[in-house]
Amino acid sequence: MRSIRKIIKKLSFQSELQPNIFFIEGYIVGLGITPQTVLPRLWITKLFGDISLGQEVQLKSLMDFYHICMDNIMSNTLKLPSRCTLPKTEIHVALQDNMPLPSYCKGMLEALSFIDRSALNQVQLQSLDWLSETLKGFSSYINARETFGREGHSFGQQAMQAKRALLSLINNTIYEMRFSKQCIESAQNEVMDGEFDRGKAEDHLQGLLNRNDESTLSLINDLILVIERELITENFKQRHQMAFDKLYEAQPYLILRSRKAQIQFDLGDIKGATDELEALLPLTLSDTYKNRYQLYNCYIKQKCWHSLDHLLSTKSEGSFGDLATRTLLAYAKEGDTKNTRLLKKELKSTYPAIEMLYDPSSEDKNQHCELSSDSVNEYINRGGKKAWCSVNGGLFWLKAKG
Repeated sequence: MRSIRKIIKKLSFQSELQPNIFFIEGYIVGLGITPQTVLPRLWITKLFGDISLGQEVQLKSLMDFYHICMDNIMSNTLKLPSRCTLPKTEIHVALQDNMPLPSYCKGMLEALSFIDRSALNQVQLQSLDWLSETLKGFSSYINARETFGREGHSFGQQAMQAKRALLSLINNTIYEMRFSKQCIESAQNEVMDGEFDRGKAEDHLQGLLNRNDESTLSLINDLILVIERELITENFKQRHQMAFDKLYEAQPYLILRSRKAQIQFDLGDIKGATDELEALLPLTLSDTYKNRYQLYNCYIKQKCWHSLDHLLSTKSEGSFGDLATRTLLAYAKEGDTKNTRLLKKELKSTYPAIEMLYDPSSEDKNQHCELSSDSVNEYINRGGKKAWCSVNGGLFWLKAKG
């Protein structure tokens, strides 16, 4: 956690608005309170302003921190930062500008401004107002004097009581906004009463995801982050790791991450695709979506023969993509040898549709093969042809007889 905070501080220092780490943490917790999902591109811009180019590593650490905070919210283990203190005898010092407690409270208030108050019920509104008033009171010493100590009561005593109650107030607001029975029933009724054409929505989404461009990649990243906030948290992954890819609710998440890796590969970001696919491996023990095909080809493009050897030994099931990769790996390491020619002969005799790899016009005559052209097309779509072309003479050798 300390290293993540250090990287986030560097990101902030290089940004336009330069919020401190306590403001950032309060802001992210505030995002967890909001019942409506806020897309990352929006809240990151509002938090930091303009960010200089080349900050991918720092932004990844920010999202890791975001997920840690969200896990704490979802599991009801949220705590205030240890430095957000309010000493009895030095309240005025603790509430100076940029001190931990006021920074944390101002950050949370900033995030709560995303909430659409018109969509809240009376209980939610009351809870939000109580929390906002307390946060505003701790945002500065002047505000504290105005908020606490009213009606002749001791300012110091009321401020200390409010500080002790702050975490409970935050947790209660989270509950009313996201988890209360009334909140859940209201959300379910909206879905049941609304006119929703699922088919049109799915067609529209499929059309968006089919494009291989940066805007599609950005959309997928936003969708993944929303799912990771609402359902597929790190705790969820750990609890269901051994059967994760069999869970119904995990399928959209796995599809999006697989598609993300494919777009990264097609756009030439082989390292990014490799990182994404390697992160997916522990979640897809049965490899239902055949992500190993894409990872095979990532390793080939980067000439990571040792990693490819290991992946083949642990994930290969003897399918077309496995045998094609094993053959290409052997050729890359040995060239035209008796062993590689035997592998090529086995590949061609077992899967005649392999010729689609170097002769697209052969698809029609191969469409009735037992393998079917779909299997080869899937391999090609996962970068199979690009992998063969990346090995010097590979595709020419595959086409040649003998």
